[in-house]
Amino acid sequence: MPSKITILVENTAPVPDLIGEYGFAALVEHEGGKYLFDTGSKDALLKNAQVLGIHLQDIDGVIISHGHFDHTGALLAVIASISNKKIYAHKDIFLPRPLPVGPGIFREIGCKVSQDELLARGAEFNFIEGFTRIRPGIYLTGEIPRSNDFEDVGGNFKVKIGDELVDDQLADDMALVIDEEDGLIIVSGCAHAGMINTIDYAVQKTGKTKIKAYIGGTHLMSASRERIDKTIARLESYDIEKVIVCHCTGFYAASVLHASLGYRLIKGETGMIFTF
Repeated sequence: MPSKITILVENTAPVPDLIGEYGFAALVEHEGGKYLFDTGSKDALLKNAQVLGIHLQDIDGVIISHGHFDHTGALLAVIASISNKKIYAHKDIFLPRPLPVGPGIFREIGCKVSQDELLARGAEFNFIEGFTRIRPGIYLTGEIPRSNDFEDVGGNFKVKIGDELVDDQLADDMALVIDEEDGLIIVSGCAHAGMINTIDYAVQKTGKTKIKAYIGGTHLMSASRERIDKTIARLESYDIEKVIVCHCTGFYAASVLHASLGYRLIKGETGMIFTF
């Protein structure tokens, strides 16, 4: 049975009836397992799933890549509507995250639903910190080591710890890895840990060097040309078949990546389905 990734939420929608929404969500299917990876920022997830004939009631759980609003926006609605209410996430996803937008002005970009609200709807939390198998062939990275010198979280993010506002290194950022005999499929929400750090860690933990696909956000939209060029150099060093960039990649970065990677670079959009 082939692995299948369906993009349910992405900033853009290429066909009528589907809705583009700032954020990301994908349905991941592998060997009978079915998981929702992120939920977008508002209500596009449920509408797009209905248009595509996808019954989210059948999923085996929800995976949250990190605690920003554009990945957790429909989490409460999803949990309220499904029978298997497992949530796989890092314990930090509920931390307050005020984003500086001006002198003394902040916009809260963290998860807008509380853990207590989700528990009241029957949610069962599985907090992930290290590289973890959630079913045969499907792994979550947990916290991703920041091992290179050119990637950062991609912005001036802040997190509130108690009464103190500090720089947010987004320790909760994690990816999903499908480990197949002939290579890896990596699904990422935003890659705040770094796209290359994410791929390196998946390769290190699985021992597989063949990458069938990287799918998801890259948070290169504010990256310098130097960082983009170093990212391309590292991508060229992998045995990688497809790089499907979404959400927070940005037009400029996607264009530069396409100029180097050619047909291997795909702009992911709402409703796209990839089988491997």
